[in-house]
Amino acid sequence: MLGGLAAAAAITALIAGIAGAWSPCGFSMVDTIGGALGNARRGATLVACATFALGTLAGGALTFGSLALLGSLAGHGVAGLREGLGAALALAAAIADWRGVRIAPQIRRQVPERWRWTLPLPLACALYGVLLGLGFTTFVLAFAVWALAGISFAAGDPLLGVLVGLAFGAGRALPVLWMAPGLREDGSGARRLEEMAREPRLWLGLRRLDALGLGLCALALAGVSAGAQPLAPATDPSAAAGALAWQQPGGSGLLSQGGSAPLALPGSHPALGGANVAWATPAQVVVADRATLQPKLALAVAGVSALAVSDGWVVYRDDDAQGERLIAVSLADPAQRRYLAGSRLAGQVSRPALDSSSVVFALDTPRRSELVLVDLATGRRRVLRQARRDAAYFNPSLLGGQVLFERVTRCVQQLRIAGLGRRGGRVLLSLPSTVARDPGYQRGYTHAYNSASGCRNRRPGRGGSTLLGATALSASGAYVTKLGPGPGDAAIVSVAR
Repeated sequence: MLGGLAAAAAITALIAGIAGAWSPCGFSMVDTIGGALGNARRGATLVACATFALGTLAGGALTFGSLALLGSLAGHGVAGLREGLGAALALAAAIADWRGVRIAPQIRRQVPERWRWTLPLPLACALYGVLLGLGFTTFVLAFAVWALAGISFAAGDPLLGVLVGLAFGAGRALPVLWMAPGLREDGSGARRLEEMAREPRLWLGLRRLDALGLGLCALALAGVSAGAQPLAPATDPSAAAGALAWQQPGGSGLLSQGGSAPLALPGSHPALGGANVAWATPAQVVVADRATLQPKLALAVAGVSALAVSDGWVVYRDDDAQGERLIAVSLADPAQRRYLAGSRLAGQVSRPALDSSSVVFALDTPRRSELVLVDLATGRRRVLRQARRDAAYFNPSLLGGQVLFERVTRCVQQLRIAGLGRRGGRVLLSLPSTVARDPGYQRGYTHAYNSASGCRNRRPGRGGSTLLGATALSASGAYVTKLGPGPGDAAIVSVAR
């Protein structure tokens, strides 16, 4: 859903930037670049065009990227409200732009004229470009500019904000670059400028195009907001191509396809992958066709506590008196099996996640915590993340070269997404850790300098009551389980990617 929002918002921003050419600043920039040096120094004019364009791109990225960053810092606890308000703002601005309503509030400020006389032309044009790209330092010529600011904040994705800012900056630069070089050279720029000034209907037409784009943004944001509603009681999500499966606490697995009503599966620990669905019974693992639920393969395995499936493989974790093991079985040749990991203590090997023939899982031992990726076709192993102190990794999911995982420290629980070859990753959700922290001193005694909690997101005392659990990754979003303090207090929430 966020991909559609990014495309609609970027196109809207481009058109909104072009509409800004009808402002006093837009007209003056054409004259500043195209008329200041005439034909004598054509090269300097072209350099000024380039610096102006770079300035508009930088200004746009700064404004809308910063707003999106602020939205991400606002927290996902208010994500549904934030996105709902963003959708309402986009819809209101769409109506206003379609009807050509007078812009209000209007910023009646122009770029400083003295720059063109006191600074080298390329530098002055770069600064002018930054001011125009910032969007709110000069005249605003469409309600879409205000709405795009709200949309960037509501989306809470800095990459989307930067994309919107670059598109807006490009839109502000294009009319100037189209007219300025020919303003004095052959007169073509002057003719274009005059034609544009005489046709305010073009400006209204651009605002109506913006209105259409804002309508698409409102639909996308409304869809993200609706998708953010929690699914409860539920744990262990698994997603694939418009379908979602999950586990009922103390019950069987459920499957919903295409938004249909959930269907009870004849087993637990459901998993989706490709065209398959898998579940476990007390005595076996069943792999079936996702559309018809007709079994394709049954493996005699007892004590299964986690599953993952794809079109070519099924991976299960079983528990017995000897500990827990993670085993991969080829669907084409069930005799082909791979031992992936094991532990004598339960809880050290995570639920696996499959994407085609690649499986990812977490290992958490007293010595280290790591995310491991295994290519089941070749047996090649790769450690994606590793920590030996101060952090732990849990509950990974895998899709299309990206891994979703949880990073937990004494201060915070983070749901992150990253490329397989990248460190860090983007934070999609952040909660305080459940670790209790003492104040670092005994009451009744002097304390002047020390405090045991050094966490900026929480005070000393009891930890958070919500624990992040199993995850799933789809093309449109991410799913994570939130576990509460009570038995059966579990819900699955969706987060935009």
